[in-house]
Amino acid sequence: MDQATTTAIFAKAATATTWQSTNLGLRATVDHDGFTWTVQLPKEGEGRAYISGSTGHGGDTSDYVEATWGETFQIVEAALAATRI
Repeated sequence: MDQATTTAIFAKAATATTWQSTNLGLRATVDHDGFTWTVQLPKEGEGRAYISGSTGHGGDTSDYVEATWGETFQIVEAALAATRI
């Protein structure tokens, strides 16, 4: 996966308003370039956000592409804002 795609996916995750709680942590899906990408936040205190895969034409993929710490902080802020009661 190229850097421009990775950066765009993490930027969209940083503005996501819908997050799902899983046993692995919070996750969001974002659309980019005809695919739906899953961005995962690991359990609290266990590392950076990462792209865990995509769904689109041709099937599903499994990936593991970590965000930078700066991207992770922005994604965490979006997840917290979306899940606040």
